[in-house]
Amino acid sequence: MKKIMKWTGIVLGGLIGLTFVAVVALYPSGMEKFTRSYPNIPVETVNIPTDSDAVARGRHIAILWACTKCHGENLSGMLLADDPFLGTIPASNLTSGNGGIAKSYTDADWIRAIRHGVKPDSRVEIFMYDYYSTMSDRDLGDLIAYLKQIPPVDSDYPTTSFGPIVAVAPTVGLFTPAAELIDHSAPRPADPVPGATIEYGRYLSTLCLKCHSSNLAGKLGEWKQEEFIRALQTGVLPNGKQLGPAMPLKTYGEMNDTELTALWLYFMDVRP
Repeated sequence: MKKIMKWTGIVLGGLIGLTFVAVVALYPSGMEKFTRSYPNIPVETVNIPTDSDAVARGRHIAILWACTKCHGENLSGMLLADDPFLGTIPASNLTSGNGGIAKSYTDADWIRAIRHGVKPDSRVEIFMYDYYSTMSDRDLGDLIAYLKQIPPVDSDYPTTSFGPIVAVAPTVGLFTPAAELIDHSAPRPADPVPGATIEYGRYLSTLCLKCHSSNLAGKLGEWKQEEFIRALQTGVLPNGKQLGPAMPLKTYGEMNDTELTALWLYFMDVRP
């Protein structure tokens, strides 16, 4: 027994040592991706409306596109991680309160950050979804209109620091900053016509495919339209079971019947 425990300790010690060496070797490469600059990103001109209807649509978009998932329901930010292995990672306060970014952000800054994943100082937005690059001009303009008038909330989050797991993740292919994934010279997304159509569903499907694979449509099996809509609105599957905690029900619960029907029509159109 002692011999087995001895060899077990040697093996575990060796694995820990190899892990430490790997982290030390990969850390600089991972941090290089986190500190990379994109100084020549072309920032498009987007109309930013000011009317109340546009602001209301902007709030809808903020929930639909999961802004509130990371930045909180009032968009004042939150601490995503505070762990020796992951690091200290706050999501920005998007309001104009103390500690927020809205006071200093111009329209161009908002567009660059949301559509391109790049900060005003040309550094990458570390935890930005790359699918925001597919947002249409109208939706982006309405979202920014909303962000510019949300009530100020003060915050005092700690400075961002990355633990060993997050720092090496880009090097081993587990994570890539959005700015590196986005084609910054791609044509601007066309404004979709909202409606219960396949085309509008295709536009909205980006919100699903950020987590699900492209064969999501095939997984719907023999679902009926009303079952699909009920599952996204309530989290209850056709078999009566509950969707898992990873499913952002607040996001999909924000969808109206037209948006949900459009999604259904699109998935049925591409279903194998």
